[in-house]
Amino acid sequence: MQTNTIKQKLKAGGRVLGTCITDYTSPEIVTIFKAAGLEFFFIDTEHSVPSYRDIQTLVRAGRGAGVIPLVRVTQSEYFLIARLLDVGAMGIIAPRTASVEEARRIVTSMKFTPEGNRGYGLRGIVNDYQYAGARAEMDSANRETMVILQVENTECLDAVFDIAATPGVDALMIGPFDLSISLGIPGQFDDPIFWKAFGRVVEACHKAGIAPGIHVGNATQLKKAAGRGARFLVCGSDASVLLAGYRSIVEEMAQDASVATKTGYM
Repeated sequence: MQTNTIKQKLKAGGRVLGTCITDYTSPEIVTIFKAAGLEFFFIDTEHSVPSYRDIQTLVRAGRGAGVIPLVRVTQSEYFLIARLLDVGAMGIIAPRTASVEEARRIVTSMKFTPEGNRGYGLRGIVNDYQYAGARAEMDSANRETMVILQVENTECLDAVFDIAATPGVDALMIGPFDLSISLGIPGQFDDPIFWKAFGRVVEACHKAGIAPGIHVGNATQLKKAAGRGARFLVCGSDASVLLAGYRSIVEEMAQDASVATKTGYM
């Protein structure tokens, strides 16, 4: 299996920057990510539309461009996790993780024996048609595949130190909207309650030697989270970044028109 460069970087104490694909499943978008300098992306199947064919196509583009492809699973069930790995995902983001038992089950679903019970179905998308033998392929997949669990509720927050310490987990990623809703402060990301919860996640990750992360909507929020310890950094989505970019053009043009009217120039 191809080397997972972001997993290596996080293990070395670095931070990585990526985004999310929700709507635009043309592989051309991965070339844009590469040109922009992003290190990874995740394809969202929890709330969005990509098919397995879309996922495999995007994964192939990501592998070819050196932009690591991850997938957020719809639900943390074995049959969904295993199939996404078999179409080439180099890591799984598991939403709404709520307990140590669930964390262990997710890891077990993603790892081959002796670390788990994933069924053997490695195809060309996983090893680029360079078959090295069953044991070598299994060891490589266990080594390179990432396990990212989302912190999105108070149940997870209560058990976060034990969840972070679960063998095989590489990162915890805060889902700020769902976590803020669970905390009783929906969308209030400046509330001290939210940042206290954020600090607890960071502390748990540091203690366990894994990476704390977050998915937010803009660079201002992301820089604030990074300044407080987040290292697995996800900003926006294909649709939100496209919308923000065009809105900024429209707003800038409107400001220029206003200035021109006031000064009397064409």
